[in-house]
Amino acid sequence: MEIDRLKEIEITDEDIQWVEETLGHEVHFDSTRVNIIKNMYSVDIQAFPGSGKTTILVAKLAILAKKWPYDNLGICVLSHTNVAREEIEERLGNNEIGRKLLSYPHFIGTLHSFFDTYVALPWIRSKGLNIDLINTEYVNFLRWMRLSYETRYYLKRQRKNESICSYKGCIGEIDLDKGGETKAKILDVIEKTQKEGYFTFDEMLLYAKQALEELDGISSSIQQRFPILFIDEAQDTDSFQWDLLEKAFNKDGICSIRQGYGDSNQAIYNNLYVDDESSHFPREGALVLNESMRFDSRIAKLANTVALSKERMDGTENVFSEGKIAHTIFLFQKDKAPQVIDEFGQLILNTFSDKEISEYQKEGCHVVGMVHCKKEDTPEKQFPKGIYDYWELYEPEKASKSMVHKFLIQYFRYGIIEFQRSGERSLQVEWISKGLRRLINKAKKCNYVPVSGNIFASLLKVLPDDCQTDFRKMVYELSGTSDAISKSKWNSMLGVMKQMLKLFDITISQDIEEFIKWIDEENNEVQDGGKIGKVLPNHYIYTDKETQRIVDIEFGSIHSVKGRTHLATLVLETFLKTHNMKAILKFLCATPPKSVGKNQKRLRCQYVAMTRARALLCLAIPIDFVDDKTQKKLQGIGWNIKIIN
Repeated sequence: MEIDRLKEIEITDEDIQWVEETLGHEVHFDSTRVNIIKNMYSVDIQAFPGSGKTTILVAKLAILAKKWPYDNLGICVLSHTNVAREEIEERLGNNEIGRKLLSYPHFIGTLHSFFDTYVALPWIRSKGLNIDLINTEYVNFLRWMRLSYETRYYLKRQRKNESICSYKGCIGEIDLDKGGETKAKILDVIEKTQKEGYFTFDEMLLYAKQALEELDGISSSIQQRFPILFIDEAQDTDSFQWDLLEKAFNKDGICSIRQGYGDSNQAIYNNLYVDDESSHFPREGALVLNESMRFDSRIAKLANTVALSKERMDGTENVFSEGKIAHTIFLFQKDKAPQVIDEFGQLILNTFSDKEISEYQKEGCHVVGMVHCKKEDTPEKQFPKGIYDYWELYEPEKASKSMVHKFLIQYFRYGIIEFQRSGERSLQVEWISKGLRRLINKAKKCNYVPVSGNIFASLLKVLPDDCQTDFRKMVYELSGTSDAISKSKWNSMLGVMKQMLKLFDITISQDIEEFIKWIDEENNEVQDGGKIGKVLPNHYIYTDKETQRIVDIEFGSIHSVKGRTHLATLVLETFLKTHNMKAILKFLCATPPKSVGKNQKRLRCQYVAMTRARALLCLAIPIDFVDDKTQKKLQGIGWNIKIIN
């Protein structure tokens, strides 16, 4: 035990037995996992895919919450998503321990929300400023539009856009080396909007950094308040964020215990175009969870070829191990790219029974690629550039993560739920934008607002420049509701939307009256694609023409499936500066070059993609990239080769 005030907390074998029972007898922790749960020192946990990392963390939190002796000191759990919080809600939300963890004095949330709450917001208010809105996209646009037309024209010629209108690196600095007068104008706009209460997400972290540097007492207070810090998905924390954490929590573990949980091979959330390699995780002496309980040793062997860590992953034999499943690389002529999907579908049907496909329906069969948003037609040399070059009906919006709602108010209610759960207003705006897109497209009777990864941005793009500010203000007003929507409140919100629709030259008609009507909360019917018998976007239904057996195949980006488990996965070749798998082909052949070079992010994306499948793993690569010698190497490490010509 490193912290004297926590010396009374000791995790015992009885605690392990209790937490296994509390988790519903669904898990049994072996000696390696028990040692991690019992460990109360500042140490990192390098956990390979499918090793049960989050379950271990939740079990440890449950035991600590049960034994926690303080009313005013808490456990702090930080991540970039709310996966840990959601698992606590799912597994422990209905009992006293879960309620303890999710309330004062503990904090479980995102890194941004922590530094906003405990550092940046108090610091900014101490300067006499109020905070009205924290939103990067809206605030940057507001500042951009306050610049003169001449200034914006000059900046566009310098290949600058709205993102120039926020502090970068430190307070008072922007990403503009030259243009003294122009720089002064931008800084003036930023200062004025901040006085009005408008800040970007990154600016909040910059103010947190400023506060921690100028007042040593803040760090001492945080460490006193939170003697234990857990960082989930620690590999996705960039260098700037690590610097903040080490300023807030003593990095030597003298005043607080710090444990990071993650997999250094899966650090894919930083900019794909920039290598921001952090050496903060894992620290020396990390505990390692080598064994994946997701897949067997054959898939582990294939995935290890693209792992950057020195440690190697082990698989666990499962119900599919004895079936001699053919993990396949489809080599295709470029004009046969669409046929790859049917070949994958047929392989799934040949490999699994209908009963197995049904049993693992929740996990599903997936097709993923690193590039999935289409910005222009694909040049011949770059083909295949994205997922859309294999299936022209692919839409980059992950429709499977949303639901198809019968009424507009349901989108607003789900937005409120997301905000209440995460504290992130942007998630509420996302749900509102989805509902508004459906409303506008219903009224226009066409796909007037196309699907994209950012629905709010798609709505803006179809509006003239002089209407966009009014639209943003209206969305901001609609997203200000954080409680249950009454009938009178809904009618008031409809008044705002009627004014908004005028921006799109739309008036309320009988065609959309049913969609916008108010309904009781208990009648808030949710209909997903499967239940109403429709095929969701990004789902491809393959049918065996002879047997009429079918399989539903879901498409998406590699980023969208991080953390998920699939029955079967197909990874597609895509293009980002160069073709992905072509660039790392030597790694895939288990004959890596001496230097990784610029392929670190590429390898990590490939690793994430190749560690999703429980049973069947496939790749699709143009045959021009793989000569006969390379094919033999791939076969030698366990790949089956299927040529499509």
